[in-house]
Amino acid sequence: MQSVEIKKLCFGYNSNKLVLDNLDFHCKDGSINVLLGLNGCGKTTLIKCIAGLLTPQCGEILVDGKNLKEISIKNRARIMSYVSQKNSNIDDFLVFDYLSFGTTSELAFYSSPKEEQKEKIKKQAERFNIAHLLNKRLGELPGGERQIVSICSAIIQDTKIVVLDEPTSALDIKNQNIVLTLIKQIAKEEKRTFILSSHNPNHALFLDSSVCLLKDGKVADFGTAKEVITVDRLKPIYGEDVCLSSFLPYDEISFCRK
Repeated sequence: MQSVEIKKLCFGYNSNKLVLDNLDFHCKDGSINVLLGLNGCGKTTLIKCIAGLLTPQCGEILVDGKNLKEISIKNRARIMSYVSQKNSNIDDFLVFDYLSFGTTSELAFYSSPKEEQKEKIKKQAERFNIAHLLNKRLGELPGGERQIVSICSAIIQDTKIVVLDEPTSALDIKNQNIVLTLIKQIAKEEKRTFILSSHNPNHALFLDSSVCLLKDGKVADFGTAKEVITVDRLKPIYGEDVCLSSFLPYDEISFCRK
């Protein structure tokens, strides 16, 4: 089991202003959790704190009750994977070789992937519809395909917690649907805990997730997507123009849930 609990968390890049101010919320084992809010509200900073890239000034991040600070970097890699907004700059690596990095926690020091790991890589590449990219170099790929490769690598890492910063930011609507559908499927079938940030409240509804709504570095609302993603509860964050698509003079295009 791998739950994540944020307790009284504070973080600031300087002593004058807190970017995250006294945050409290709980991500249950096997759940999908979406961080929502305007640009600059602290989503990426919170994601980096959870991933262990930033050290909070106060409060705790507990993984199954254990303080993240007490978990070694090696053991973190076994329980938590992380994908940033920015695509990897390792342009010269083949996609297959890059994906193989996700198997390193299964291997002895300096050993190469064995047949079992190679099959795992191929299976996940097919799952993410990128098998045709395995022999291409990362530098040859557009941003969206690189992003999918990075997400696939995090899944190959086989951690119980997956932390994703804006996983759909560079994706077209088709690939957004592919990635979000896979996140939903993997969370349900493999009991993995997902924590991801998004600019689109509809993504939380599609994922049937829990939602942490951030405003000015504080938790403005927390609950299920169906509870939080309503006009009345979003207006204080996104403004008075928030409305349901049924009030628009046109039908919005989306993908049916699976």
